[in-house]
Amino acid sequence: MGMPIGRQELLGFVELKVGSIEVRVPLRKMDAPPGADSPLDSPLARFTMDGGSYAIMVRDKDESPPMMAAVERACEEAVRQLSKKLLS
Repeated sequence: MGMPIGRQELLGFVELKVGSIEVRVPLRKMDAPPGADSPLDSPLARFTMDGGSYAIMVRDKDESPPMMAAVERACEEAVRQLSKKLLS
């Protein structure tokens, strides 16, 4: 598997509202997935959870419209998954 979530380069945070709870989700730069030659083989952004750790992983620190749309989709997925974890 790749490097643990907490060891990936921290780019910043996204603040999300999960029910009545404000959650700061780290935005981290992702490594290439196992077996891939580069991160280009992975989505632009994705939400991932590993035990108690979670983050939105992005290919690059980039504010292009495609990247921002991918981060928005990852945020929506983060809210869904964190809702299940935090509100149940």
